[in-house]
This record gives sequence, structure tokens and C-alpha cells, in this order.
Amino acid sequence: MPPVTGRFENGVGLFYADEVLEGRAIRVRFTWSHITQDSARWEQAFSPDGGETWEANWTAEFTRRPAPGAVA
Repeated sequence: MPPVTGRFENGVGLFYADEVLEGRAIRVRFTWSHITQDSARWEQAFSPDGGETWEANWTAEFTRRPAPGAVA
């Protein structure tokens, strides 16, 4: 994976990279959002047209598990 560039702004992180997929140049976007103390959402999207349009192809929801023995 090539280096990504980007930043967090107003609680959302947008990070970008340029890759080659099946011989074609493609822009990749990684988005971190819905960030709380115990959860976050991550999404990967591809753009074949330099960022004009995006197609999300992978999302993940993260939830912190309670520490062993913690009272919920």
C-alpha cells in the first residue's frame, strides 16, 4: 500500500492514496467517522475518475469490548 495523506477535521478523518488496480490508476479513500470513546466506523472507497465519484467496497464497525471483570 502506498503512503496515505489526509487529516481529521470536525471528527471525521479523510485519507487518500493513489494505487494501480488491474493496470488502471485508482484513487483510494479511507474514512474514519462516528468516533466515540467506545466505537468508530471505517470505510474504504475507490474512485476510477480522480475523485469525482466513489464506490465504497469495504466498511467496518469497531466497538470496544468491556475490560474483563468490568461492570457494564
